[in-house]
Amino acid sequence: MIKVIDFPAEPSFEYVFLNAGRGPGQFYEDKLPVHVAQVDLLPDGIDALILTADLQGRERFKDPPGRPLRLLGEVLPQLLANETLPKIDLPNPTRVGVLLAGDFYTVPLLDKRGGSGDVTSVWRAFAEQFQWVAGVPGNHDLFGEKANARTRLPGNAHYLDGTSKQVAGLKIAGLGGIIGNITRPHRRGHDDYFAELQSLVDTRPDILIMHDGPDGMINGKPGLTMAREILTGSGVPLTVRGHSHWNHPFAQLGTGEQIINVDCRVVILKGAPLTRFELPLGSEFDAPVGR
Repeated sequence: MIKVIDFPAEPSFEYVFLNAGRGPGQFYEDKLPVHVAQVDLLPDGIDALILTADLQGRERFKDPPGRPLRLLGEVLPQLLANETLPKIDLPNPTRVGVLLAGDFYTVPLLDKRGGSGDVTSVWRAFAEQFQWVAGVPGNHDLFGEKANARTRLPGNAHYLDGTSKQVAGLKIAGLGGIIGNITRPHRRGHDDYFAELQSLVDTRPDILIMHDGPDGMINGKPGLTMAREILTGSGVPLTVRGHSHWNHPFAQLGTGEQIINVDCRVVILKGAPLTRFELPLGSEFDAPVGR
């Protein structure tokens, strides 16, 4: 069972990227924070897990002379593998797994928020750099001309949406999209959404990935209250979610279940030293914990 035992309040690294504005020429430079947290246990053969979502931006102009700006999620895997991981004593990216919680598209001209498009290249970029990828679709994600990704991804990329799979000794379940108009991609009706979530939780996965997801019970940690109620006491150790931004990405429910929000963030879960820490129960962890 994966349990976060240390989650610093401040990111360890930042990457600058171009974020979309709301009209021509209104894009701007933004920073993508990278948090490094510790967990008590990872499966054999895995030194770390990379978690991210909502990378709705593109690389800067000075980075790719003479070619179109790539999606942030296309560029990020190589930066993490070659620059970030070696700095935290993780030199071998083939011993790292990736959890993707959806929404990796931004329109090419960076003049519109919330555009939908093909994110196959992002999943492929992560799969090329790391041992495996597991994830869910966001409400802005397409895979080619269709919403379904299963036939377009490499063998080490596991697309989950209302399903679960054993990956590297972990049972990982996923629920993509949001509650909304079912005629649009990656939307479910209210009742169907929570019924599917309950079914996944009942299977007792080691990790649950959601695009939207539970709230963190306090201001600054918005989300779905009913999702949090379903998770409370469920015994699902870790839920990874995106879609709505939190001031601090970590929360722990009173019954011990943990939530990490990776909206426009990267979180690296690294195996801890032998010294064991215990987090107190509760959810207000907007400062370093486990120290």
